[in-house]
Amino acid sequence: VFAQFCGRVRECGCALPGRLSMRPCRTMGLVDRLGSRLVASAARRVPMPSSMVLAASQRRACAIIPPAPENGTRLGAYLEACGAIWGAAMEEHEVVAAADGRSFTWRLDLPPERLASLRPGDPIESSPFELDEQGLRGRFLVFPKGDAESSDAGGFVSLWLCTDSCRAIPVRLRLGSIERDGGASDFGRLDEVIRDDVLEVGLRLEAMDVLPSAQKPAVQQSLQLTGLQLAEWRLFDAEKLFEGAVPVSSPPFRFHHVLLGDMYLEFVPGVPHAEHCAIFFRCRVPTMRLRVQLEVGSGAFSKSIEVSGKTSWEKDLSEGRCLPVNFSAPKVLEQDGSLAVRVSLEEVVALPPTLHDMIPGFDKRALWPKRL
Repeated sequence: VFAQFCGRVRECGCALPGRLSMRPCRTMGLVDRLGSRLVASAARRVPMPSSMVLAASQRRACAIIPPAPENGTRLGAYLEACGAIWGAAMEEHEVVAAADGRSFTWRLDLPPERLASLRPGDPIESSPFELDEQGLRGRFLVFPKGDAESSDAGGFVSLWLCTDSCRAIPVRLRLGSIERDGGASDFGRLDEVIRDDVLEVGLRLEAMDVLPSAQKPAVQQSLQLTGLQLAEWRLFDAEKLFEGAVPVSSPPFRFHHVLLGDMYLEFVPGVPHAEHCAIFFRCRVPTMRLRVQLEVGSGAFSKSIEVSGKTSWEKDLSEGRCLPVNFSAPKVLEQDGSLAVRVSLEEVVALPPTLHDMIPGFDKRALWPKRL
């Protein structure tokens, strides 16, 4: 039996148990010698067919790793030889826009095997899509078995719309035959909205004031990240940003852990007064709460705030979860006229249970060898 195992190891070019490892073209019969000794030792106690010992002695001395298949890897070929069966990748549908450009539809396939693999709190995201001609983008976020705030885990479907807009957008969301104004943790019961193993998600944009794109100024900015707890966002010629009164977002970055998703800063001019601006910290994961320290200039304005993953800037402004800055105050702008915004992570207040459970396993997998 061990001789057959040695032959299988030689053909596949993989490692032997324990400290013995087989390296191609350098073993010079190590496996054969080891197998012959063990076979000979075992033969004193257990009668073995002579053909098995002969087969072990006639093996080639140099192990040869078979070439990788044209559309796969050597590991994949070995797993297939061992009986592995590859399942077909789940097809993800694109978000389809209606002719008027104000209605959108997304089909999410949820066959029984995929639904059974999901747990409460597991999200499924659509691909990003454009909501208007100005480049405003959004994406659907669906929790087939409910998010962390769902009242009946596994019974309700949670549906949210995530956008890069700095203000709340009036929308009408639909899940199957159920419609609501905006998203909800208990949007509808799964058995009532799923039809033929498909969830159909719909979106209708309501009338809203559109920011004039012609007045949107060119933004020159930079982002410097130090570790996973400190970021500096610099806006050049900051005073010109008041001309169009258009909010500006920083490039995305990540604090604490990559699984927490993208985070970014927002600069909203003219809030709460004409000569003022407000700085907001944004994270995209619903139900996650972080405490961050915001600072502008040489310590002229600073504030520690607790932010959540699914709020509008109007609500954050009314509840004080932002840093208001008076542009006419001294030491706000740098000598070159730029605005330097520094943000540091002080505390991870709350994480969704799913992410909390995934992080230890993800960190352990990150230490695995990168080559097989």
